[in-house]
Amino acid sequence: MNRSVYLDYAATTPVAPVVLDAMIPYFSQQYGNAGSNQHIFGWEAADAVDQARKTIAAYFSIKPNAVLFTSGATESNNLGILGLLENESPGHIISSAIEHKAVLEPMAYLASKGWDVTYLLPNEFGEISLEQIQAARKLNTRLVSIMWVNNEIGTVSDISGIAQWCQKEGIYCHSDATQALGKLDIAQSCLPDLLSFSAHKIFGPKGIGALLVKEGIALQARQFGGSQERGLRAGTLPVPLIVGLAKAFEGIPQLLAYLPAIEAIKSDLESLFKENLGHRIVFNSVSKNQIPHILNFSITGLDWERLFRSMPLLALSNGSACNSKSTFPSHVIKALGRDDETALSSVRISLSHLYLMEDHEWVKNYFIQSLQKLLI
Repeated sequence: MNRSVYLDYAATTPVAPVVLDAMIPYFSQQYGNAGSNQHIFGWEAADAVDQARKTIAAYFSIKPNAVLFTSGATESNNLGILGLLENESPGHIISSAIEHKAVLEPMAYLASKGWDVTYLLPNEFGEISLEQIQAARKLNTRLVSIMWVNNEIGTVSDISGIAQWCQKEGIYCHSDATQALGKLDIAQSCLPDLLSFSAHKIFGPKGIGALLVKEGIALQARQFGGSQERGLRAGTLPVPLIVGLAKAFEGIPQLLAYLPAIEAIKSDLESLFKENLGHRIVFNSVSKNQIPHILNFSITGLDWERLFRSMPLLALSNGSACNSKSTFPSHVIKALGRDDETALSSVRISLSHLYLMEDHEWVKNYFIQSLQKLLI
């Protein structure tokens, strides 16, 4: 085998052929500006945006005007959290220590403005529970922000239950659902007040995502210069990307159908590493409440740079793609109680249905041969 095998689908996915086909006309044929309402080119673009909004809304059984297009989950998180709270009198927020930095950094910004932020620690399995949130609540708690699926270890939080509790208590609820889409059937769940996601995790294009905003919630704009997206996000709408996002949503039921096959592959890899690495391996993704797409483990006493250099034909990660240039240990793995050395030696394998077409036996042999050379 003389080509690399991609095992980093939690970082990004390729654009599905059907998604690309849907996008192409809006680059070169139906290229109008959706804000140009005086001619057919603008009307065609506006119609495409409207249909995309309806497609995504239908998936979640919500109204189309609840779908706000953004450049991706990072912008959605910032707009949802800061657009809701930045101009309000400071109060209390509950989040977790294992959130993506696209949530942690807006939280840190609010803390610098006087907000009191509680960062819940996960249990030994990497789980954040509703009971923790209830125990951390204060009289002035205004927002709970917990990610639906952790991007490094794959643990799943009960966002539906958390959202229901927040609704009863009159507390806003936000969730970053970037890693949940296409991996869990969240369509029929009780949705939080604010929900963020990106297209490029579900075989759509990079540079597009959305924020779902429950009816009645007022956000403040964070950029200015136009009235697009209800006046909350100025700028010309990227019609091809929006069309691609909606087309990717149409493929989610098929992605969910692959879950048993992906689970089998993950279990096989777990068994392989246990058998060949013994006490040297520490599994970081051990919760019963996790998606099958992510397997995270550390190898004690092994430098992660040597590890990654030793397997050039495997596209792997040691955490979030947003932190890939950092030499600091993963804050997620550290939150599990691991020391710096163990956290730095972590490996994240992330799978998708496309891996099912690879030579799995070759990958297994390559893994073990490479690791055994390092551990001699």
